[in-house]
Amino acid sequence: MTTTPRLDSITASGTNHVFDRIRLADGTALTLKTQPGADHADEVFLFPGLTAPGIEAWENEDQWEEWLTGGNLGSGGALFVYVPVQAIRELIEEHGGEHEDQEGEVPVPDAEEETGEEVTADLLTDIADLRGRFEDGYTPEDIRAVFGRIYDEGGPYLVCVWDSADEHGFGGNSQFYAENDDGDLFEVQPDIHRWLSGQQETPGAVDGWVCAPVAEPIEIAASDDFHNYARSGN
Repeated sequence: MTTTPRLDSITASGTNHVFDRIRLADGTALTLKTQPGADHADEVFLFPGLTAPGIEAWENEDQWEEWLTGGNLGSGGALFVYVPVQAIRELIEEHGGEHEDQEGEVPVPDAEEETGEEVTADLLTDIADLRGRFEDGYTPEDIRAVFGRIYDEGGPYLVCVWDSADEHGFGGNSQFYAENDDGDLFEVQPDIHRWLSGQQETPGAVDGWVCAPVAEPIEIAASDDFHNYARSGN
């Protein structure tokens, strides 16, 4: 019986240009972005506590600035690009395979010592009532209310990037990201959207919400300066 059923499923169907998380049996985790049926993952982010083997398959590390705004990633983790799926599978197997509970929390080693701040372990309790708020869709006003609440309670600064904006507001397809003080955008776990849409009970551990920086710069044409952006605007 395979010890990597989630990895096998993800690599077969692809991740639709977002990161999907895999929690390992020992409680560590990684996220990856890949195309359907590809033998390499475009990007793999190893959460704090998970170390890449010193082999050629993991040589393409992409150094990036640790996420510091709103949330807390502890020791930072590491991002790798163009990693063979087989190498990812071997890493997972070295850690006992995949965890039975894929929605469980991922601990941040020495987070309080590393940052000098207490990790906001009770954040999910404080925002539990937000589950299902986007069940019937969402508007820019909903984004401002919900993302503003998450940030005010101590979570990361989340933003929604829409296709366009005009005198009537924001519209078209949209995607969630996290933003730091410098205006850099980061991928976020799809669990956030699933939780806000009522599709799952929790959004996963807050320390795992923010993933790697976006691979390609996103041109922003319009903003309400409060959680809503647009790629084009009039």
